[in-house]
Amino acid sequence: MDKTLIIGLYINDFSLLNKITSKIKDKKIKLRHVNDFRVINNEIEVLISKSRIKGCKIPQIQPDNLDILELRIRCELYGCSKLTIGIDPGGINGLSVIGSERILFIDTYKNVEDMATMIRSMNLEIGLKAIKIGSGSPPERTRIIDSLKEFSRIIQLVDEQNSGSGSHTEAATRIALRNGTLKPKKDYIPKDGEIVWIQQESRRQSKGLVTINKELAYEILIGQISMEEAIIKYTEKIKLKEY
Repeated sequence: MDKTLIIGLYINDFSLLNKITSKIKDKKIKLRHVNDFRVINNEIEVLISKSRIKGCKIPQIQPDNLDILELRIRCELYGCSKLTIGIDPGGINGLSVIGSERILFIDTYKNVEDMATMIRSMNLEIGLKAIKIGSGSPPERTRIIDSLKEFSRIIQLVDEQNSGSGSHTEAATRIALRNGTLKPKKDYIPKDGEIVWIQQESRRQSKGLVTINKELAYEILIGQISMEEAIIKYTEKIKLKEY
């Protein structure tokens, strides 16, 4: 954001006010309380209210998921209604949201379902044009696609080759800006080499304690279970055999 943005708060619910205040992290977003929406200072560009106000000429936001409130504000400022999401799959998933040729939101998620919840909120409150997912990390990629089944029509796979290095969110931004030319395979069947690699990776991540079996490795690759869950499950299985 190039300038300081003054946001009006037409809310008397102190609990909600505190929650909104705690969610604004961007130092260029300044909040101002508004007592009467009919007499509003010209510097206020967006108004946040609990319910829709008829006759108010200033762009309004009625927040639902406060975790995307800053994104909602930026979308109102730049007139964005259809967003492109880029996802860099991996142990930590990077997410970047693009609209009006600007980066509007970035974050990282370890839990795929938490990220899917955010994406659903973005679609419900703003709208999505495309979800672009990097072709790397087959296990996480498959879990992400599975968690976003309702968006299958707009999901695209993006070739991550020659995409350079950087943070998870930087990779997600590059993915969002690239053309999605690959379509997700509906029936992905893991190869023997991929299963062996997952088994080796389980030993590395468990610091040499266990090597999961092929069945669990297969489940990881098709997105049914995470590596962390598979290691715990296999460890508990071994302990049961010892008794």
